[in-house]
Amino acid sequence: MTEPTYWARTETRVSRRGLLRGSAVGAMGLAGAALIGCSSGAKDATPAGTAISGTPTAIASNQTAKKGGTLRIAGQATGDFPSLDYDRTNGSAMGSVSNLAGVKLTQWDERPDSPGPVENVIPDLAESWETPDQGITWNFKLKKGVKTSDGLEVKASDVVWSFDRQTQIRQPLGLLQGNLPPLYTGKKSNATAIDDYTLQVKLNKPDADFLALMGSHWWSVEHKDVITKKGTDLGKTAAGWGDIVGVDQIRGGGPYYPSEYIPASGFKMKRNPNFYDSNLAYLDGIDHPFILDPAAASAALVAGQLDAHGPLTQFTVQQGIELQKSPNLQVDWQPCMVWNPWEFDHTREPFNDVRVRRALALAVDRPGWIKNLLQGRGRNGVMVLPWLTYWAMDPAKMGDDGKYFTGFDQAEAKKLLLAAGKEKFTYTLQNSNIGAYTVTYPFADLMASQLAQVGITQKQVIIDYAAHLTKWAPEVDGGVREGFIVRPDIQSYAFAQVGMGSPLSAGKEIWGALTKNDKEYQDFRVIAEKQAVTLDRNARKELINDMQKRMARNVWDFYWPAPDSPVVSNKKVHNFRPPPGWNWNIMKYVWKDA
Repeated sequence: MTEPTYWARTETRVSRRGLLRGSAVGAMGLAGAALIGCSSGAKDATPAGTAISGTPTAIASNQTAKKGGTLRIAGQATGDFPSLDYDRTNGSAMGSVSNLAGVKLTQWDERPDSPGPVENVIPDLAESWETPDQGITWNFKLKKGVKTSDGLEVKASDVVWSFDRQTQIRQPLGLLQGNLPPLYTGKKSNATAIDDYTLQVKLNKPDADFLALMGSHWWSVEHKDVITKKGTDLGKTAAGWGDIVGVDQIRGGGPYYPSEYIPASGFKMKRNPNFYDSNLAYLDGIDHPFILDPAAASAALVAGQLDAHGPLTQFTVQQGIELQKSPNLQVDWQPCMVWNPWEFDHTREPFNDVRVRRALALAVDRPGWIKNLLQGRGRNGVMVLPWLTYWAMDPAKMGDDGKYFTGFDQAEAKKLLLAAGKEKFTYTLQNSNIGAYTVTYPFADLMASQLAQVGITQKQVIIDYAAHLTKWAPEVDGGVREGFIVRPDIQSYAFAQVGMGSPLSAGKEIWGALTKNDKEYQDFRVIAEKQAVTLDRNARKELINDMQKRMARNVWDFYWPAPDSPVVSNKKVHNFRPPPGWNWNIMKYVWKDA
């Protein structure tokens, strides 16, 4: 047995076995991109240098799964699609469609009996792969007969075309290029179609997350003929690459395809009759109306007008507890999808002094917030989205290193402020008016009242989202802003860590002082780069644990407790536990009773 996939899961979370008792699910429920569910033994993934073969199929415990029916779901798409072309937009709404309509080289292991995608990357379009030189060259053997709903076969040349298309129509970088730069030289991928069913990829340097990224939401294999022949032309944005202007151009060999999209209303999907695994994709279709108000979605679930509600437009803890009372509904508690830390401005006083940062962390009662405000359904952490890797360390088990993320000691906070010569000061907390950022408003108000007890005055400024991403509020005496972290869907969390260069954050300047002056942070960056290319899992785990301890004792960011997310479905629905991430491939394992 290795360590649990997420600490203390069984202490407050409803067991997936309990939720699904009486259904045909096996020993463990589905683990998705967030490693949902009970503590469990974790298997080591196959080493990166070995070939893996085999086709993932429905497991034996699903033999009673029923084919047919339409799942009515809301909450995965959060509004109208900014573009039907996923290469142009990183919106979660379009990602819900793209990840079902397309295939990728690999896929996260979201089967019902799986330990989770971080533990296992399994075949999708590729049936096997190997690297002869420890992560520089990757040779993929592709499945034959992977077809779109139109009957067009997906081949190696389509993979190369899909890699390259992103960089041609999106500036300055395509989604995959921005997250996997070693794959690209300029605007061309370092990928070659040796023949129809053999693909070779040469990276500029090893990337420990390469196989996981080949199954991530950042991309999908698109079929050139579908896009360019069905489109209005070969592409006004980038000649020859096509413009996706209608849902009939979104066909990539995945388990479902979009059949209808009505702005401000919703979208519909149908099963791909040519999907390469005839045992999967039980549903005939998926209807997704846009219901953006969680209260309205809650009422629709209780009334039987919805079968399920996904996690992106999430219910509050209180709504989830109330929905548990309905005799027809089942609630699966999962870690929060988004965890946005508050970033300290390290370029100015007082937050360039670690004693001040530690004092602020100790002065607020995060354990009390979890117990009372979140009714016991919440988590503290020292890293971004810790449930994505079983390497996540519980800060309560870090000893002195972790006390600044779990402790509440206002007397110690006052001593630290006195030692730093900052018995009293004022700072500004900058927040945004959109989406997940608003979750922190209650915490900010509580924080202000508790900081006042140790002599710190906090002013909160809520500004427009776009401005929040690019600048600090023009206040004196330093400040704190809420950050947004990218790359939340891969084996390692480290690329999403402090100062690693989020394009959604004005972080380069505020981390510049640490890069130049903080020896601990300089060492942290060295370790971060090393773990990024370390393919051996045990060695990588030790490096990442070291990083977490350094983060905890230096309090480079302040983490507010993240509430658990209630994911709700009718009891007639089986295997619906979508991860609070962006890969929606678990839908091919979902079925519903008549």
